[in-house]
Amino acid sequence: MYKFHKKEKLCNRDEIKNLFVKGQSFLIYPFSVRYTTKLNINSPKVHVLLLSPKRYQKLAVNRNRAKRLIRESYRLNKESIIQFSKTQACDITIAISLVSNKIPLYIIVEQTIINIIDRIIQNTQNQIENHTQNNK
Repeated sequence: MYKFHKKEKLCNRDEIKNLFVKGQSFLIYPFSVRYTTKLNINSPKVHVLLLSPKRYQKLAVNRNRAKRLIRESYRLNKESIIQFSKTQACDITIAISLVSNKIPLYIIVEQTIINIIDRIIQNTQNQIENHTQNNK
């Protein structure tokens, strides 16, 4: 339940390229988020890509620490977006990137990840409602 399996990680280059070309984005400091949704899927999934660019974190130690913090907070709070994906039958692909020169505290990371998940759910819900209204 609280594991972060390989099948939840975004690894496919084509999907990553599609995410950055066609995805919607928003910024909740200290993270930049890109995401895409696919509606009416038989087996819905949530894929996540965690980034800590060298542009902001020069040392590999800091990049790895940042990714560990993001991964842990996502792992503990992912249940709501997974349940949403299953109930609405939609695939959700997310890229979360740290855009700060300083590594934030875990409490800040966790609160921000919760806000990111809630915002993605809300935006996707609005997209589904617009899609159903246009089909009527």
